Parts: sequence; C-alpha cells; structure tokens
Amino acid sequence: MGWSAGVAEVDITPPRGVWMTGFANRVHPAEGIHDPLKAQALAIKNDQDQMVVLVSMDLVALTADQVKRIRQLIRDWSGLDPSCLMLNASHTHSGPAVGELSAPWMGLTDPSYLDVMVRKIATCAVMAQMEMKPAHLHFGTAESLIGINRRQKNPDGRIVLGHNPQGPVDRQVDLLLVTNDKGRPMAALVAFACHPVILGPENYLFSADFVGVTRQSLSTALDGASVLFLQGCAGNINPRDRGTFSVAETLGNELAQSAVTAAKKAETVQSQTLRGVIGTASLPYLPPPSVSELRHHERLHRKAYKEAKSAGRLGEANWRGCEVDWAKALAEAIRSETVPKKERINLQVLQIGDILFLAMAAETFTEIGLTLRQQSPLPRTIPLGFTNGCVGYLPTASAYREGGYEVDMAFKYYGRLLMIGPQSEQIVINWLLSAASG
Repeated sequence: MGWSAGVAEVDITPPRGVWMTGFANRVHPAEGIHDPLKAQALAIKNDQDQMVVLVSMDLVALTADQVKRIRQLIRDWSGLDPSCLMLNASHTHSGPAVGELSAPWMGLTDPSYLDVMVRKIATCAVMAQMEMKPAHLHFGTAESLIGINRRQKNPDGRIVLGHNPQGPVDRQVDLLLVTNDKGRPMAALVAFACHPVILGPENYLFSADFVGVTRQSLSTALDGASVLFLQGCAGNINPRDRGTFSVAETLGNELAQSAVTAAKKAETVQSQTLRGVIGTASLPYLPPPSVSELRHHERLHRKAYKEAKSAGRLGEANWRGCEVDWAKALAEAIRSETVPKKERINLQVLQIGDILFLAMAAETFTEIGLTLRQQSPLPRTIPLGFTNGCVGYLPTASAYREGGYEVDMAFKYYGRLLMIGPQSEQIVINWLLSAASG
C-alpha cells in the first residue's frame, strides 16, 4: 500500500453587486463575471493512514477569523487536525472583498456571501477526503519569466511600484503531480510567486487573473487533470506585463508551459512521510508617530480628500480617506493607551514525502522565500505566502531603509494601526526553519 489522493472543487464566485478588493481606487461593486473563482482541495494519505489536505482559493486572502472557522468546520466534519490543513489564497485582485482589507476604501464586504464562501471552502476540503483513490506522487521544477520585481527606484531615490529588472525574483515553478495506479494524471499542484494583478482597478469583472488561465491550460495538457495553484512569496513581484484579459491569457499560458516542463521532468516521491506543524509568531511593531504628527497628517489628507472628491477623482479620494481614518484611529489609540504592541502571524510547515511547504500568512517578499529555499533542511522546499490568513506585507529588513508602498502605506489598507518592524523577517525565518528541522 502506498499513497492515496482525492481532489475536489467548488465554485465560490460571488454574484454581480458584491464589491471587489485589492485596489483602493475602485468606486462601485462588480459588474459581472469573466471567469469563475474556485476553491479546490487536494487530500493526500500515506500508507500509515495519515492525511494532509491542501486548499487553494481564488481570493485576495482569508481573515484570521475565517481561517479559524474553516479549520473548525473541517475538524467537526472529518476529524482532520488543523496542523494537516493548508489554506492558500491566490491573491487575485479581481476577487471579492473578504474583510481583511479595510472597508470602505478596499471594498465593502457582503456578510451573506462570506458565510456561504467559508462553508463552501470547508465543504470542498471534506469532499476531497471522500474521493480517495490509490495514487503516485511526482515532483518537478522548471523556470518561468512572467514575474518581475516591482520595487523601482526613481531618480530622486524614492521607491515606487514599477519595474525593476535587476531586482530579486524567484523564477522557480514547483509542481506536485498526482497520477492514478495506471499512470494517468489525477491532479497537479502548481506553486509560483507572482501577484495576480494583470487586471487593474479599471476591471469590474470577477476573475482569477492569469491563475485561471494557467489552471485551464495545464489541465488540458494533463488530459483533464484537476490543477490547483498555490501562491508563493510574491509580496514584491508583479507580472512583467499588465492591462487586459489578453495579457492574462498570454502570461497564464506561458506559466502553464513551464509547469508542463516541470511535469515532464518530475521524479517519483519515495518517502511516505506526512506531517504538519502550525503555530504563531509574535512580530513587534514600529514605534508610532506622535499625536501632533498624526493631527498634521489628518489635516493634510482631509483637505486633499475633499478636493479630490469634489473634482471627481474618486480613486484618489479613497486613498486620502484611508489616510484620514488611520491617523484618527491611531491618535485615539495613543490617547487611550490601547496601541497594540505585537502582531500574531500564522505559520505552517507541511511535509509530503521529501517535499517541504513553508507557509506564512503574509505578503512575503521574494527574498525571504529564496532564503528559505537555501536554508531549508530539504532541497525540495516550496515557500508560500498568503497562507492561513494574511497580516499584510512581510518585507526584508533592508526594505525598511528604502521605504516604499509595502513598508510605508499598505498596512493601513490592512486595517493595522502600525507596521511590523524589521525584526519580523528573521523571526519568521527562524520559526519555519526550526519547525522544518523538528
């Protein structure tokens, strides 16, 4: 007796009228659906009857509360321990508002939809466990060039979101291929690090972005096998081209071809090891500004907000409004002595055979993923962000000296009063490597 595997899929696409999220300058709810959003699950069991389940979702992220509820539902329904369950979001910016990014500036949530969404995700994970069949596992890698580092330095020295061809990027495509006892593909798990933001804020149709194209194209190449996508450490990695559904088709197909190459080189996973470790790490925050600085910040952005709104620049008004709300909330927290001291981040190690998944609930910079690959106790290591929630960006320590959107601004859109500090990189790395070695 060897491996067994089961796969399941459910549609989690919202209806028209639900707000989208991922960009701060959308000004109305979604107008329709371009391609379906999915939750997919792959259950794997070894010859000792141990099981893990990996779930991929076309969502920007899950909130910590949604993660807790999904874990509890699955445990109640199937008995699966949360340490053996991995929940990874693709981070599409053409998905629904889920509550992790601040409303109203990043989209208003629909509680009725979110309740159904959570139960559908849990149902999908249980369905996969009910579909177990004898299987073989194979692992391969390839290279893709669809991603580019986005932290561009302007002539004035400021870091802005753009193209930085010389910046670090993890080009490795990881593929776990599952075949049945006759050698026919059952499922494929593709892991790669790149923001699904080919479609910008002007898009009002729900879409999985390039991820959906990659899945469909690879499924066709693998005789109809189910294809799941896991998002890697893409915090500072964007697609090299952006703009239209046509671009998404091009880059999605290109990534699928890289995955086909990985499948052709895939080697059998021999070890029957299955284990999962979950936990949290405590990340310190940066010190807050003074109340007088916050009052000045609020006045400046309130004036700009009114000007932008009256001029019909609603995207800018959203950004300015978020800055006003943040400054007010932090000033009040300082006055009431309720400023938070630390951020709790979900972390996970999942091992399948000689493959290690090292996962973080954050928009993790690509350099951190590369460090984990290099320092991992196993050569087959897949670093993942956006897993079991998302606390916001996890930059490298050096990025704090440079500044930029991920360090200076994005935490406000995540509804945090303060940004985590530069020590966070090493705290997370140490936790994951320690759990991986244990």
